[in-house]
Amino acid sequence: MIDQAPELQLLYETAPVGLAFLSPDCRYLQINRHLTEICGISVADHIGRSVRDTVPQVADQVEHIVQTILRTGEPIIGIEVSGQRPDGGNAERVWLTYWHPLKDTAGNILGINVVAEEITERKRAEAALAESEARFRELADNMSQFAWTTDASGRRTWFNKRWYDYTGMALDDDWQKLVHPDHVERVNTRIRESHDSGKPWEDTYPLRGRDGNFRWFLTRAMPIRNEGGGVVRWFGTNTDVTRQVEAEKALRSLNESLEYRVAEQAKERDRIWSVSPDLLVMADTNGTLLSVNPAWTATLGWSEGDLLGTTADWLCHPDDVTRNHTELARLVGGQKTLHFENRLRHRDGSYRWLSWTAVPDEGRLYAVARDVTDLKNAEEQLRVSRHELTQISRQTTMGAMTASIAHEVNQPLAAIVANANAALRWLAKGQPDLTEVHSILKRIVGDGLRAGQVVASIRSMFGKDRGETSLVTVNDLIDEVLTLVNGERASHRISLRKDLGEGLPRVMADRVQIQQVLVNLIMNAIEAMSTVADRERVLIVKSEGGQSEHVLITLQDSGTGIDPAHMDRIFDAFFTTKDRGMGMGLSICRSIVESHGGQLWASAHNPHGTSFYLKLPITAPDKVLDG
Repeated sequence: MIDQAPELQLLYETAPVGLAFLSPDCRYLQINRHLTEICGISVADHIGRSVRDTVPQVADQVEHIVQTILRTGEPIIGIEVSGQRPDGGNAERVWLTYWHPLKDTAGNILGINVVAEEITERKRAEAALAESEARFRELADNMSQFAWTTDASGRRTWFNKRWYDYTGMALDDDWQKLVHPDHVERVNTRIRESHDSGKPWEDTYPLRGRDGNFRWFLTRAMPIRNEGGGVVRWFGTNTDVTRQVEAEKALRSLNESLEYRVAEQAKERDRIWSVSPDLLVMADTNGTLLSVNPAWTATLGWSEGDLLGTTADWLCHPDDVTRNHTELARLVGGQKTLHFENRLRHRDGSYRWLSWTAVPDEGRLYAVARDVTDLKNAEEQLRVSRHELTQISRQTTMGAMTASIAHEVNQPLAAIVANANAALRWLAKGQPDLTEVHSILKRIVGDGLRAGQVVASIRSMFGKDRGETSLVTVNDLIDEVLTLVNGERASHRISLRKDLGEGLPRVMADRVQIQQVLVNLIMNAIEAMSTVADRERVLIVKSEGGQSEHVLITLQDSGTGIDPAHMDRIFDAFFTTKDRGMGMGLSICRSIVESHGGQLWASAHNPHGTSFYLKLPITAPDKVLDG
């Protein structure tokens, strides 16, 4: 390693990115810990060694870059590097690298500075975004409307397939040439006003097709904003309304008198009022219903006669009455209702969820409501399903433990029965041996206490404190769980080695939830070792306090191990390597641990098996120690 200034050494040790300095012949003169994660070799083992020796998978690429820099004297930036470890353990991780020559005063290159930034998550996000965009384009290309986007300045950046099919023009062509000359000025003015104000715009005008004919289109554009509220792009649609426009023209030609036009308009409003699937209502400022459309009867079952002249209080769910009055007061005060939900009673006694939009106008209130009951039910069902998944995971784990618990309780019960029979035989003799009987009765007491300990351990997992956090002694909790699974472990001929640290601080935790995590991990370990026949089956359980404010629990088995290709996914929901697995156990375990502010992770154990690590934070300032 070359001499380093303290500042440079500090930079190498604390930098959040990988750093290295290569000699012109591609040997490591300096490297920090972050960069060693690429190949898994320590910092010390890098110094003086060549890239080809440490990371042969990328040696050709690195040597080519270095030779190019030596030849041109120019830096090379933005090179992606991935999949470097010999075992392929980090094949899915990607680094973005930057290469800069270090020159002396004469311009000679002394070495190459390398900076590597991990962009794995960015690449995954880009892939997800690309997939999302592909789905969006598939949907957009198959919709009946034209769809398009512009940048913040109004320059068109994308059209869907329907647009190209109709117009026959390219993206770079001036779309405004398709607008009918009589409408160009107005359309451009409306667009500029909308872009200046950042408000949505809507207009109707003719567009020329590839056949030279014009058709009328209703055009709408909505601003897309960033988190800061600034407009980043616009999304618009063109809907063919030629038939509607032509019908309107024909209607206007027939409306030779004001009376006729008013009558036709009234009919149109009545038609919309009658066929709308949404609930339409006009009310006074007291909330009295003055007019309702037929959708009220279709949705709630009440007739128009039941509703008119009353307020909606008699229909409203009792829990919503106060909120309704508050919202009515806002409307009367001149404010619009853009989104308000409440429950109204159906004629059959059930309640329907409605989402309201309302405006006041000249002493009247006009409102539209949409039935969202099915949506609400779907949301509730999703919540219940998620809760049931958690419960199923716990029940599945406990089901696997039933045999173990029965085995563990039956042992002391069987001993009690055997000893009691022996005592009866001694007492039945002509001259009972009371000393022997006394000894037998002591053994019966011991077996009874042992059965009680098993029962107490089970009760602690299903007791009234379930779901509550308390100060937990980690070693006691481990012993309780090991007692529960002892029968299952013994039935599979698995040895147990405990190495529980002394003087560990207690942690604040939900006792039942942490027990669930430990039971799940131990039962997985037992299952992983159940088919092992060529070596000893060993379960190692450790507890220790680290330098940080945490207690660390380690569970290590000698089982079949986890495929390295799956190691990064075993905690993902619904991912499983078991034929009958749900893929929820480890996901729920990690969620439980993280909800406690802790961490749960796994690693391969050489030469066989897997190690799981559970880190729980110590609750300061509590310093009560394990006994």
